[in-house]
Amino acid sequence: MQITKPVRKWVKQKIKNTYIEIESSKVPIEKKIEKILDIKKRQILEKNIESAIYFPYKEDSDSYVITGEKEYSEVCENGLPIPPQNLWLGYGNTTKEYLYGRIQTEKMIKILDNADFDINYCKRILDFGCGAGRMLRWLFPYSNTAEIWGTDISSDHITWANNFLKPPFNFATTTTIPHLPFEDNYFNLIYAGSVFTHIDDLVESWLLELRRIINTNGRVYITVNDKHSLKLLKTSKIYVKIWLSQYVRENQTFINAGDNFLKIVGMRGTRSQVFYDIEYFCESINNLFDVVSVNKEAYGFQTGILLKKK
Repeated sequence: MQITKPVRKWVKQKIKNTYIEIESSKVPIEKKIEKILDIKKRQILEKNIESAIYFPYKEDSDSYVITGEKEYSEVCENGLPIPPQNLWLGYGNTTKEYLYGRIQTEKMIKILDNADFDINYCKRILDFGCGAGRMLRWLFPYSNTAEIWGTDISSDHITWANNFLKPPFNFATTTTIPHLPFEDNYFNLIYAGSVFTHIDDLVESWLLELRRIINTNGRVYITVNDKHSLKLLKTSKIYVKIWLSQYVRENQTFINAGDNFLKIVGMRGTRSQVFYDIEYFCESINNLFDVVSVNKEAYGFQTGILLKKK
């Protein structure tokens, strides 16, 4: 990480203020300076995570190279490479668990079918918040007839996907600012698995942006945490061991709120964990979308909502 001028100024002042202490210590001054810098770098990193515009490729490096080498050890049944585990975003500890994205994709397609929306007729599809293509890879059968895009704020994931899953898919790094680099009415289908679970203050702005790029007859499918999700996290044996279960059971804001909330947010920025009263959420977006269906446990403990542009 490059040290900025304010940090250098802070370090100089810190060194000046602690000069006597350093002189009396047996620890070399270089080690003291190094420790001070490490602490400040960690503080900057933590702040950047909360307010990140996007996450650069190899952000801990001052430079990088992308080569033409394509090495991978495993493929899914569609013959597509599986990313290294550090790009799994916590979705499982084994390849089998990571590839569970297939089940969630199939559930989405079934929800679309139940609403008389046939994905086979889609000419353009967007996976908003695609990671390294965990769900998107299962749309491979549609890639011959549809232009399929994935976007994410993590350039590590997008760079891997561009190297290993393009073609047949297309990818772009985007930011936390509510804008996507596509034309108005461009897509027939947009979906976002566990994305609006991490958007705290900019929900309406992002939904407005999705509304801009979805066409009149298209569909938007998103998943959210709601009160049913919260109940499952607190009581279900399936989820009780995951970190989010422990977080909502021990965090004082969640404890004090109980079941009495319209929206509750734990942590902030890109780390946020957002829960809704589902009726409140649907009413709050009523001027943007018609709610076609609400589907509990469509994405693990999350609720899937199918939307149609007004």
